Amino acid sequence: MKRNLTLSALALILTAGVAGAAEVTPGVAQIAAQLGVNAADYTAPELGAMIAAKENGQQGTYAYFLNHVNREPEATVNAGKAQFAAQLGVNPADYTGAELQMISDAKRAGDTQALDYVLSHTNRKTYDIAPQPAMGRDA
Repeated sequence: MKRNLTLSALALILTAGVAGAAEVTPGVAQIAAQLGVNAADYTAPELGAMIAAKENGQQGTYAYFLNHVNREPEATVNAGKAQFAAQLGVNPADYTGAELQMISDAKRAGDTQALDYVLSHTNRKTYDIAPQPAMGRDA
């Protein structure tokens, strides 16, 4: 029965269309009411993830969306990230969580090339993998 309710709720959200935070559709309002939250504070995908997490007993995932952690900018510094960066000797605001993990892995492996790659932010550069010739066929 719970599975049918979840599937029905998700179908209702998806058929309600993509709604911004300011626009509350009847489907979004119904799901928000089931969760006991304000419909205007959440998007349809957030509500869908919350209802799935609640039914699967994933309290951490539910709290993640409930507290809008998913909306924090990537460079946000929280206590865990600050502690991790302090252990690595870098500024937490300069690196994402994934980059901090890459730094940690490179230090542990003694890979100075990989370490320099992340510390210099070379990993953030974009490259044109298929450059076009400036003039003519093989110019």
